[in-house]
Amino acid sequence: MKKNAKVLLYVSLFTVVMVMLFGWVLPAVLQFYLHNMYIKGLTLLFIFSVVVLTKRFTWNNNMVYVIAVFTLLSMLLDTSGNPVTNKPLEWVVSPIGKLQVMQDVNNYAPGEYVIRDNLTILKENGEVLELSTVWLYLYRFVQYLVLYSVVGTLLGAIIGKRPQRGMPFIQTAAEAPLTAEQEQRAAAEMKRRGEAGSVRPIPPQEILDAVRQMKKDGKLIAAIKLVRQHSDMSLGEAKQYVEQL
Repeated sequence: MKKNAKVLLYVSLFTVVMVMLFGWVLPAVLQFYLHNMYIKGLTLLFIFSVVVLTKRFTWNNNMVYVIAVFTLLSMLLDTSGNPVTNKPLEWVVSPIGKLQVMQDVNNYAPGEYVIRDNLTILKENGEVLELSTVWLYLYRFVQYLVLYSVVGTLLGAIIGKRPQRGMPFIQTAAEAPLTAEQEQRAAAEMKRRGEAGSVRPIPPQEILDAVRQMKKDGKLIAAIKLVRQHSDMSLGEAKQYVEQL
């Protein structure tokens, strides 16, 4: 009985949360994003910065691909822009008239929105010149391409000054050339390792005693097999080694 009551309580709480989320919270957030002129651009810039800093993208590490993807997404998601980002476009068309960038949001049914972007120029004589939204898309593409390139360069400089987490900071030879003393030590170490690698490991003494006994008993094949099991000798080398014991 107690278990059933808990299940009903959890189901009721889940239902209340879902109703509040989809009935109030999400529609309010959607309305806020649709009607606020600045929030979309700031959100896209914030997400771009988080991705670059988290994944440590730089111009030498796939930064160009991140900028390309975010530029295309931003061009589509933030086509209408805001008064700040549209100011350069207003200056360009000012000899002709006053620029007007409008976004029509029509809500036909709950959750069904139709968004249209309109680009017009209002001339001094009152004539309205309608322009294709293609020009708006092209302008927005250039705008975000420049913006993300500048921000990405600044973030890349910050990333370059921060050591990577979980890994020791290592200076490459190009960044810090070896001194003459360090080069001598490195050469001596390489020579020592080469000499150590040229010495073939031999079986332990107790194995050698067993091999000698097998050889005396005429068990040459077994002796060779035992030598190979305790060394890296080939079959011919092991045979010659046993014969020389």
